[in-house]
Amino acid sequence: MAKNDKVLIDGIVDERITLKIPSEKRDEVFEYFAFEQILKDYDLSVDEIKNGTVDGQDDGGIDGFYILVNGHYLSDLENFKWPKSGAILELWIITCKHHDTFKQAPLDNLVASMVELLDFTIEGTNLNGDYNEKVIRFRENLRYAYRKVSPRLTNFYINFAYASRGNTLELGNSVVSRSQHICHVANDAFGNCKTKFTFLGSTQLVELQRKVPNFSLELPFIESLSSNQKYILLVNLREYFNFIQDTGKLRRYLFDSNVRDFMGLNRVNEDIRDTLSNMHSPDFWWLNNGVTILATGAVIIGKSIKIEDIQIVNGLQTSESIFRHFESGGVDINNRSVLVKVLVSNDERVRDTIIRATNNQTAVELASLHATDKIQRDIEDVLKLNDWYYERRTNFYKNQGISQDKIVSPLYLASGYVSMILKAADQASRLKSRFMRSEESYGKVFSESADLNVWPQIASILKSTDSFLESVRPSQQFKNEQFLKGNRQYLSFLTVSRLLGKFTYSVRDLINLDISKYTMTELQTTWNLIQSLHIDENVKPKTLKKNLFGVCSLGAIEWNIKGIERIIGEKKLDLKDTRLRNFKESKLSMEEFAMKVNEILPEQPWKPRIHLHVMEILKCTQAEYFDAVKFLIHEGLRYRQKDGVVYDTDGNVISFDNERVDSETLLLKPYDSENPN
Repeated sequence: MAKNDKVLIDGIVDERITLKIPSEKRDEVFEYFAFEQILKDYDLSVDEIKNGTVDGQDDGGIDGFYILVNGHYLSDLENFKWPKSGAILELWIITCKHHDTFKQAPLDNLVASMVELLDFTIEGTNLNGDYNEKVIRFRENLRYAYRKVSPRLTNFYINFAYASRGNTLELGNSVVSRSQHICHVANDAFGNCKTKFTFLGSTQLVELQRKVPNFSLELPFIESLSSNQKYILLVNLREYFNFIQDTGKLRRYLFDSNVRDFMGLNRVNEDIRDTLSNMHSPDFWWLNNGVTILATGAVIIGKSIKIEDIQIVNGLQTSESIFRHFESGGVDINNRSVLVKVLVSNDERVRDTIIRATNNQTAVELASLHATDKIQRDIEDVLKLNDWYYERRTNFYKNQGISQDKIVSPLYLASGYVSMILKAADQASRLKSRFMRSEESYGKVFSESADLNVWPQIASILKSTDSFLESVRPSQQFKNEQFLKGNRQYLSFLTVSRLLGKFTYSVRDLINLDISKYTMTELQTTWNLIQSLHIDENVKPKTLKKNLFGVCSLGAIEWNIKGIERIIGEKKLDLKDTRLRNFKESKLSMEEFAMKVNEILPEQPWKPRIHLHVMEILKCTQAEYFDAVKFLIHEGLRYRQKDGVVYDTDGNVISFDNERVDSETLLLKPYDSENPN
C-alpha cells in the first residue's frame, strides 16, 4: 500500500464530515464510505445503503447486512418483486473499522455470530448470542428470501468484506485464517453457496472511489440506419454484452430511467433465455423487440457509434438476459445480433415522453411511471432553482457526483408534505413508497394544484431538522435511521406550527415562513418540550404516534398555538382514501366498534372466513367488519395479513399459518377439499 493512500482516505473522510455524509462522526463517515464503495456495482440508493447498516450494540461483529435478489436490494418482503424463476441470491456481510490495521478480534466475533445466524434450523428466539433488533430482522429476511427463491435458485453468493485503513499486504496469518474459517462456516450451512472473503484497505478503497460510472461508451455494430440523430443498429450479441458490463458486473447505472426491474425468468424471459441457448434458432433480432437507448449525443465512426449520456430506457429484460447468458459461460457460435435504437435528445420533456412510451408497452405498475409525470418534472425544476436536487429517477444526481446533502428523494419530500401540509405527522413517519400505487393517495401529495414553491421550503425544513437530530441522536449507529425517521416529522411540524402560531397554517403561510428563523435554537426549544413528556428518544414511530396529540396539546398551551382542533380532527387521515365508516347511525363510534371486533378476533394468523364468525356475533355488514380491521391495523393493534402470512409495519414476515402455508416457500399449499382450512 502506498503510504499516501491512507492520507487520501483521511482527506475524503474529512470532506464528508464537513458535508455530514452521513453525519459528523468520523467512524460513521468512514463506515458509510466503505459500504458505498464495496456495493458500488449494485448502484444502491442512499436510503438503501443506510438501511443495511446494523452497526451498534449487540451487532454480532456485523456492520453492514445486505440481501440482494437478482441484483436488487431486499428491504420490504411484502412488496418485493420476487422472480418467478432464475433467481440469484446474494448476501453481503461487511465489517468496518476505522483502524490503520486489520485485527483478529472483529473476525473472532464474526465467526461466533455466523455459526448460529446462518443456521436456519435455529429459531430467532433460541439464538445464544445477543443481537440487536435489526440484525435479527435481517437474519429473518434472509431466511425468508432463501425459502422463497429456493425452488428457482440458480446461484447463491455469500460475500464477506472487512474494510479498514490498513494495508492488505500486511495481513497477519491469524487474520487470514479467521477469514477462511468464516467461509467454511458459510459453506457448511449452505452446500450450494459460493463464498468469498475480501479485505479492503486504503489502497483498495481509493481505487473503488476513483471508479466512476461511465455514461459515454462506444458500441460496435454490424449494420446501421440513421436519420436526424436517430439510429437503428444491428449489434453482435457478444459486443452488446461487453457494452453493458464492466469487469464482469452489469452496469446497472445505465438503466436508471428504465422503470421496470428485471422480472426473473418469467415466460417472456424464459423465451429469451431459450432463444439465446438454442444455436439453431433464427437470428436473435428476428424474435426480439430490441433495446432503446436515450442519449444527448451520438456520432458514428466507421463501424462503431460513440454514445454520450447513455440511458437504456427499454430492454432491461433483454439486456439482463443477454448478460446472464454470457456471464454464465454461454456462447453464440452463429454471431447473432440484437436490434438497438439510439435516440438523441437534450429536451427533458421529450426524453420523459420516450421513457413513458417505451415502458408502457407491457404490464408496468402505475407507480413506477410517476417519475415521468409533469408534476415530478416541475418539482425537480423548482428544487434545482433553490439548490436542491430531486432524484425522481434513482441515483440520477448521485451518479453525476452531486453531494448527498443536496439530494432529496420523492418519498422524503412526500413525508414532509403529509406532515406539514396534510397535518398527519404520525402517518408521515411511516410513509413508504407503496402509497404511490394508489392514484388517490398519490394525488393528495403530488397535487398539480399546490404551489410549487412549497417543495423547496419543505426540503430546507427537513434537512435542517435532520441536522439537529444528528446532534442529539443516540451514539449507536444502527439506530440512526430509525431515530431520524421516528422523530423528523413530529419535530418539524411542531416547530413550524410554533413559529407560525397556529396548527391551521396554510400552504401560503408555510411558503412565506422566513426559513432563517428555523434555527437549531428553535428546534432545541421544541425538542425540550417533547423530551419533557418522557418520550424515549429511541421510541418507534408507532409508539410516538400515541403521544402526538399530547405533544401538540402541550405545545398549544405552552406557546399559545391556535387550531389544536385540526390535529384532533385529522388524526385518522387515510392517505389511501379508503375512509373508515363514521357510524353516524350507530350508537357505537368507529373506535368502540373496532375494539369489539378486536375482542372477538383470535391471535393472528386468522383462518379463512373468520369475518363471517365476527359478522354473525356483532350483526354487522362485511364492509363494516373490514373497515374496523383497517382501523385496528392503522392503530397498530393488528397486523396486515395476506394468504395466511402476517406482515409487520415494515413489511417483514412475523408469522404464518402452518396448516395453510408451506414453511419452505411461504406460499399457500395446494387446496385440499377434505381439509379446506
